[in-house]
Amino acid sequence: MPLWLGFVWTLPNTILGLLLGVFTFQAPRLDGAVIFDRVPRGLTALMPRFHRTAMTIGFVIVSAAPLTGTLSSHERHHIKQYCLLGPFFLPLYFLLAIPYGYRRHPLEVRAKRASGELPPDPG
Repeated sequence: MPLWLGFVWTLPNTILGLLLGVFTFQAPRLDGAVIFDRVPRGLTALMPRFHRTAMTIGFVIVSAAPLTGTLSSHERHHIKQYCLLGPFFLPLYFLLAIPYGYRRHPLEVRAKRASGELPPDPG
């Protein structure tokens, strides 16, 4: 799928991500995504209280820490998932969170494998 088509498919999520990005009270940077990862304040200052470092909403990444290394790879894998699932990503994410929780969540496990946080799937 061409990247532009994935962007259009997930545009409603990206708009939501931009609205959340406003509450970081910082200017975004562009690097293949709209990234809010400067000094934690607003929304990004609250994220560690909920044991979260970053979250991806469409083509927007909101992070309480600089987006580098495996954190960057992990969140960028979520962008690929958004490109495939489009507006169904968020409902599916929350639906899967009910039986799996966060640590065993299939979308999170795939992002962790893609970023090297977990070894490749043996199957």
